[in-house]
Order: sequence, then C-alpha cells, then structure tokens
Amino acid sequence: MNDDILRLAAAIAAVLLLLGIYLWIRRPWSKRQPKFTTEASRAIAFARVEAGRLGSRAIEPTHILMGLLHVPLPALLQFIPLDEHEPIRQEIREHVSAGQELAKNEDIPFSEESSHVLVAAAREAKGLSARQIGAEHLLLGLLHSESSLAARILRERELRLEAVRARLGGWQE
Repeated sequence: MNDDILRLAAAIAAVLLLLGIYLWIRRPWSKRQPKFTTEASRAIAFARVEAGRLGSRAIEPTHILMGLLHVPLPALLQFIPLDEHEPIRQEIREHVSAGQELAKNEDIPFSEESSHVLVAAAREAKGLSARQIGAEHLLLGLLHSESSLAARILRERELRLEAVRARLGGWQE
C-alpha cells in the first residue's frame, strides 16, 4: 500500500514538473502582448463612454460601433467614411432610448451580444493571422451578428462580412 502511494506521488510530481516545463517553454507570461491593439482598446473605451452617456446598463454592439467611429483609422475609413459617422451616430440615438447618464467611474459590463462580438473579433484576428485584435477585427465581429442594430446599420451601408474580410487580406488557412 505504501508503494502504491509513493508511485502515485511520484507520478503526480512528474506530471506537475512536465506541466511547469511546458508552460515555461510555451510563453513567458511577463512578455505577453496585450490582446487588443491600442486603437481597438481606444474603441472599447469609447464604447464604454457612449454606453454611460446613453445611460445603458451594458455595453451593446451599437456602443462598440460608436466607439469605432471615434477611432478614424485608414483601415476603418475605407469601409465607413468620415461623412457617414454623424448619420450613424444619429441613427443609433434614434433607436436607443437614452436613460440617465451613468457616473464616469461606474463599471459597465458587456452585454451577451457584445461578448459574442468580441469573441468573433478574436476569431477574425486569428483567421487573418494577426497577433492582436485590432479595430478592423471589431468591425468584422460586429458584422457576425444577425440581429443587432449595429450590424443592420453596417449592412444598410453595403458592408458584408465576406467582402470586408477579403479587403482586409482574407483568411489564412
């Protein structure tokens, strides 16, 4: 019985040692890149500001779209020209009922639909062989949605997932 316990302990120690070596070789945690580019982080920060301004209790896809409009990158401007930014903002304001503005320090979580947008953006970044999730991937993530107001607004402007993806360089298999 003591031999069995010793063998089990040795096996557990060996597995833990191998796991430690694997993690050490795989990627040092201190040198990890941020998941989002600076521009994508700014867009998400602006989405939070827009959600607070509109009194929303969660960051919705429409807020992410409004956040992207605050980050006029050439990669985005080829799809949403500057002269479309204000009409898009106005259309969102017409459809989203404004509540009482939230305090600037109040934490606003992502809605379930926005979480799906972020996951889709991460998949798009990986599919396009990008090391980080960029603002253009957030745009692609918005286009994944079937029912969100943000996706409808983008589709009304003739933006389609496959076409935008192809103009960004296409998927790498």
